[in-house]
Amino acid sequence: MRRRNILGLAAGLALILGQAVPYAASDRVRRVTVLLPVAKDDPNFAENERVLRRALLKSGWVEGKNLALTFASVGSDPDAIGRLLPGILTPEPDVIISRSTAVALALHRRAQRTPVVFTQVSDPVGQGLVATMQRPGDNMTGFTVMEPSMGGKWVGLLREIVPDLKRVAFLQHRASSPISTALADSIAQIGPSLGLETLIVPLQARADLEPAFARLAALDRVGLLVSPGAFTLENRVLITSLAARGRIPALYPFRYFVTAGGLASYGTDETVWFQLAGDYVDRILRGARPGDLPIQGPNRLSFVLNAKAADELGLTVTPTLLARADEIID
Repeated sequence: MRRRNILGLAAGLALILGQAVPYAASDRVRRVTVLLPVAKDDPNFAENERVLRRALLKSGWVEGKNLALTFASVGSDPDAIGRLLPGILTPEPDVIISRSTAVALALHRRAQRTPVVFTQVSDPVGQGLVATMQRPGDNMTGFTVMEPSMGGKWVGLLREIVPDLKRVAFLQHRASSPISTALADSIAQIGPSLGLETLIVPLQARADLEPAFARLAALDRVGLLVSPGAFTLENRVLITSLAARGRIPALYPFRYFVTAGGLASYGTDETVWFQLAGDYVDRILRGARPGDLPIQGPNRLSFVLNAKAADELGLTVTPTLLARADEIID
């Protein structure tokens, strides 16, 4: 159940999207290709499709009339993404929408300078994707997902959820989450100040998950934080189930981990990314240059709590913590 009103966010989106028009001004059908790191049968894939189609329709882009919209699954392996792109992007679309840093980096390496609107990317300037946040330049713009300081905030919130923690581990997949290095530094800095030992758990492949969780489950009073990125998104069901099996309380970066059975999350709402991406695509199709559209950061963070998962872990959720939750999943 939702705990806080998001009328302010809805109003902001209404101002951005404006009034729907019958059809967008266009002398031909425009092609937009969307690259997602999850499989087509993943519920998250369908949700991204739904939100983006609705956003484009509000701006007057109608499939079969003036828009050809293609959604493709490219996975989370950076090298594999690069090999898939030539087949997916032939013929070349007018605009590409990408999700995750790994996908954006693969697009940046292409010789073609097709406009790209990225979502769920961390530190686009540091990654070399854009020149500055205000004036990205070249062919890319989009939406960032978090700052490195978020790592420290996660440590504090997890400590509130589980007051008797002795140590906190950070599940890190650097290949798909470049910001995870900075997040790990933030966690390592804040953890000791709260009397917590910090552990970094590096991952290379899906096969690393079960052994990693087996080692963590053998530790006393350990909590878990999980890096964002295409790898953890793609493997979220396995990650949350292993945490539950090992009775490890975990705080995740996004809500979709909680709907997969995870304990709690603190981060941005992904539905907003695709609503805003739809607006940027509309502007580009009407003549705007991507390099002139500023990179936008997260404007709202949500704390989502899974009451059933908390109960199964034997956690007592305080009234103060319940009051802080933006959403409680029963």
